[in-house]
Amino acid sequence: MDTAFKKILIAFDGSDSSKSALQSAYGVAKKFDSEITALVVSEEDINQEKNKSYLEDFSQNKHLKIEIFERSGAVYDEVIKLEQQHNYSLILIGTHGTSGWKPLWMGGNAFKVISSSTCPVISVPEKSSSPELNHILLPLLDSNTTRQKVPYCIKLAKAFDSTVHVLGISKSNSSETQKHVRSYVNQTINYLSERGIKCTKEEKYGANVAESCISYGEEVNAGLMLIMTETESAGLFMGTYAQQLVNSSTFPVMSIHSRDTRLAGASGY
Repeated sequence: MDTAFKKILIAFDGSDSSKSALQSAYGVAKKFDSEITALVVSEEDINQEKNKSYLEDFSQNKHLKIEIFERSGAVYDEVIKLEQQHNYSLILIGTHGTSGWKPLWMGGNAFKVISSSTCPVISVPEKSSSPELNHILLPLLDSNTTRQKVPYCIKLAKAFDSTVHVLGISKSNSSETQKHVRSYVNQTINYLSERGIKCTKEEKYGANVAESCISYGEEVNAGLMLIMTETESAGLFMGTYAQQLVNSSTFPVMSIHSRDTRLAGASGY
């Protein structure tokens, strides 16, 4: 059994989006035999006993062990504290909820977890509740580090037997940019194909990166999009575009740091 996502932490507040995140955590746990910890933080207007009861019922119905931690304080602080203490390999958090932590997670505050964590963070919209992962969107940009997310993509695609949709994309449409991005796309397609992973490719230039990624993901029915949070930052995935992707995507987004060395060297590039 692959141990890439052996320890999962989910922040749970009882909102529809956190329930969707729980479904996603369950899907990953089934494939990777993961241990799941649910963080329940005391907040005004949040029924902690109801949330714990929901988690316990979910655990029993799915025959899945879930350890529940109760904390008080700022949600993002408690998430990062737990990650540092227990060395989690994946964090999941719901977004877009009409209740729960919506005011905290909309805008820049969401990135306090994404930017402070050392492991990947999956943000899950409220209407994205399938534990399956049949299609993965892998955007590739004109960046030397854009392919660092490929190892995680391979782990997930193999476990779920997913089709990976490689999207070469840039806000620039210069011939030099197209040359670089096309090279990354072709190398990645060959690398995936050599490992028996189903894949497709598409290229978009002179595009609004965030809007185009989301619309293409919807077109291919993506269950997850992988992005690099730090290195793809020159007006692309950090700042405004990153907020658009995390807060506006209709499907889950996995944010990965360039400093994440868990699968370092696995890309083969």
